[in-house]
This record gives sequence, structure tokens and C-alpha cells, in this order.
Amino acid sequence: MTRDPYTPPAAAVVDRPPDDVRAAPFFVVSPTKVMALSICTLGVYQLFWFYMHWRRWRVGRSETVWPVARAIFALFYVHALERRIRQTLEARALARHRGTFAAATVYLVLTALDIGSAIAWPWISYRVPDGWWWAAEWSSLLLVLPVTAATCILQRAANDACSDRDARSNRRFTIYNAAWMLGGVSLTGWVLYMELAAGAVG
Repeated sequence: MTRDPYTPPAAAVVDRPPDDVRAAPFFVVSPTKVMALSICTLGVYQLFWFYMHWRRWRVGRSETVWPVARAIFALFYVHALERRIRQTLEARALARHRGTFAAATVYLVLTALDIGSAIAWPWISYRVPDGWWWAAEWSSLLLVLPVTAATCILQRAANDACSDRDARSNRRFTIYNAAWMLGGVSLTGWVLYMELAAGAVG
């Protein structure tokens, strides 16, 4: 009996990811790049960072993951990412990184504080003495440093989970990285100049 070529396969079709994706289920990047790009862009790079991690994780898995949403609302998903990194390390019998849960918590708390202060600022700004306006407005910039340090701790663990501790596949700065850093530094310098000029006039 001739088999109908249009008959769907009887066996279940499994969407098997490529070997390189299975070997590296997370975004591999040098912590040095994460640090430089995050600081120069005042944390904007971390949106891309979270997006790439969830995009990489989604490939070949039945789990429903929307990378864009999880990047925008990283505050609510940072512990979920940390848990997957930790579970991958355990599943591959790799050394567990201490401090990843604490790093995720630091990210959550400081990001929530930054967002909350930005929302509340219109209602509390009139209570700030005139001489402290500049310090109050720019204090949130200092939060970029500990938040970035927390993401670097998670990134080191993710690199180990992908068997690329030194991030040899993505540790060099590209022309696009340089453009992002230059743009971020230029924008920050311009805003700082305008704040100082406004303070001098006032």
C-alpha cells in the first residue's frame, strides 16, 4: 500500500534547538561589557540584557516566555531568571555561585526604590530645600552602580551555566557598543550641564 505523502507524521514533532543554543541557554557576555554599557547608558542597557537572556531561554522550550515583557518588567522576573540560572548550574553539576539570590534581591529592591522615588517626586519635591535639589535629583544615578554590580554577579553565573566562564564568545567591544556608550555619556553630560546651568541662573 502506497503511503500518502501528505499524511502528517504519527510521531510527535519536537522543536529541538540547535546544539549551541542547548549548550548556552543564557546570554553570554563579559561582565566588563555589562558594567561599562550599563553605567554609560545609566541602566538602559539592562533592558537589552534581560531581553537577550529570556530570548535565549525561550528557544526550544515549551515554556511560554515573552522576552520583551520580561525585560520591561524585569523587576518582577529577576528572581525567575536567577532561579533558572541556578537550576541549570545544578543540572549540569557545575559549581553553584553564591550570592545570586542576594544579587537578584538587591536589583529588585533598588530598582523598586528608584521607580518609587521617581513616581513620588512630584509630591515630595516641594519639601526638599533649595540647596539640596541637585543632590536629590542626581542621587538616583548612584543606584546604577550597585544595580549593575548585581547584574554582573548574575552574568558570571550565567556564563558558567553556559560553559563559557570568560565569555570568550562575547567579550570584545563592538562599534555598536561604542556608539551606545558614547551616546549615553553625551546625553548624561548634556543633562548635567543643563542642571548646573539652571542652578547657576537660579
